[in-house]
Amino acid sequence: MKKRAISIVLAIILTLTLSVPAFATTYSDLTSHWAKTYMEDLAAKGLLSGFSDGTMRPDNKISTCETLVFLSRLYTITDTEYQMIQSDYETTVKDIVSPTFSWAYKSIELCLASGIITKDELKSISLTGDTTREKISVYLVRAMQLTSDAANLAGTKLAFSDTAKISSNCVGSVAELFKLGIVKGDESNNFSPQTNVTRAVAATLVYRSLAYLEENNTSLAIGTYDGAVRDSGIIISISGSNLEIRGYDGLTREYTVSSDASITVNKTASSLSSAYVGCYATITAKTGVVLLLAIDCDSTVTWVQGAVSSISITTATSILYITNSKTGAISSYTMPSTATITRAGTSVLLSTLVSNDFVTLKYVSSAVTAIYAAPISSELTGTISSITYGTTITLDVADSNGVEYRYLFDIATLPTINRGDKVISIDQLKPGNKIAVKFASSKVASIATVGTGSTVAGTLTSTTTSSSGTVWVLTTNGTKTSYSVDDYASVYSGTMATLLTDIHIGDQVSVVVYDNTITDISLISSTLSATKLSGTVLKVDTTNQVITVLTSTNKLAYVKTSSVVSIIVASTGNYTYLSNVTVNSKLTAYGAYSDSKTFTAKSIIIE
Repeated sequence: MKKRAISIVLAIILTLTLSVPAFATTYSDLTSHWAKTYMEDLAAKGLLSGFSDGTMRPDNKISTCETLVFLSRLYTITDTEYQMIQSDYETTVKDIVSPTFSWAYKSIELCLASGIITKDELKSISLTGDTTREKISVYLVRAMQLTSDAANLAGTKLAFSDTAKISSNCVGSVAELFKLGIVKGDESNNFSPQTNVTRAVAATLVYRSLAYLEENNTSLAIGTYDGAVRDSGIIISISGSNLEIRGYDGLTREYTVSSDASITVNKTASSLSSAYVGCYATITAKTGVVLLLAIDCDSTVTWVQGAVSSISITTATSILYITNSKTGAISSYTMPSTATITRAGTSVLLSTLVSNDFVTLKYVSSAVTAIYAAPISSELTGTISSITYGTTITLDVADSNGVEYRYLFDIATLPTINRGDKVISIDQLKPGNKIAVKFASSKVASIATVGTGSTVAGTLTSTTTSSSGTVWVLTTNGTKTSYSVDDYASVYSGTMATLLTDIHIGDQVSVVVYDNTITDISLISSTLSATKLSGTVLKVDTTNQVITVLTSTNKLAYVKTSSVVSIIVASTGNYTYLSNVTVNSKLTAYGAYSDSKTFTAKSIIIE
């Protein structure tokens, strides 16, 4: 059971009949009734309604349907939670339950989601039939999420005079409620398990159950949906317990599938398999962990995702050209007049789609049947989980719900990245940084760190360098403060750039700090000394004569080759040209840094 303010529970409105409620505070037929205190208390709290004639009718029997409606209202759920529950159970309820009970559909859906009743039980029971004392005990135990406790009491020998009449599968539930003081025997110490429940009995059970919840500062939530998020899209990869889907919005999200997640394929229980890549999936997840995974897989259905390249419409045919997100190839699709087209959830004509709109095509038996289009212009604020470097850079960002979004960048076409009003390189971003990612025209348009920089002046008191980075301690007005130092922090003495390694303990510095990380430094500099740089080639820009290198410390450096005297291939000893330097080759450059990330080379060796 989940702890919540009990005031939530008091928002329940109990309706045990379809009659028009009366708002009287006293009821003529409760004057001398044994349940007067319980029923009037619930009525005063707004939990129980009487009838328009001023009566409560305490001795009227309640049906199974009314019992389920009653118990479903022990839960307070958000609109978002109900939308997920409805998505999962609406079809099931409509298939099983007659439209005569449509007024109770929502409540029955909640009962299925919370486990008050199972699908098989719903199929077998009569909703118009009366509820017995032992059966409402089972439902109530499930509603209060005491099933495990009741199971431990299944072998209990109850002290009721008619214990032998209690069905064996109900003993644990009756024992649990008896232990809590919610059910009791009558004046003859009989439980009367097969006796039909009246409104008075039902109200008494609710009254005592609420008292138990209040005493324990406890209310009820449907665990799978409480605080969960719902996502859907096309599965683009499955690796172990990791799953990636790309939604109709064009964004890729990464999830971990819980070991005890409920997984269905075409509504049949199944397990996770890479065979389902390319299928449509609906996910219910908490903090990035999948609890429910429903996969729709049909051999006749193919899903295609990509950006609109162009549209050709003539009197004879309509053709949509798409740049495939997976392959990058442009393919054409003839659009039948019967295909449905939506853009941002609104039905539109093919001609209204815009270049670079992200689209998802449903291709059934060699024909497009539906297009789901989204204008790619969105912004995600989240926290960097990881960055992986290569010719393609992978950036994983977690939103406030723990959902992981994955962005891929070609090293040759990186987006603009800003920290405040300063442009920085992608390797200046670190896991844990909070960033805002703008997505437009089927790609990341820009990235900006979130937060405001502050300027701190002081004396460099100590410096420590380890595999995790460099930490400085600055003393300001007698107070010592530790800061991480960005490996690519801009370092200047006046207007002259210098190196981080030229700063010494005791120097007076002025630094700009973002998220406790020093990004800019002003200090007294020393002369730059000759040095060397080694790493892996990621990009060769022959026009600007610059080689982008990933160093062994996983940082980007930019090697200027305009002053290079020689480029030598180590294996042969022969000279070569910049245009012959290939991506992924190993490079050692000799020269000097002109600033913290630009290296002016005099000679280069290709290994």
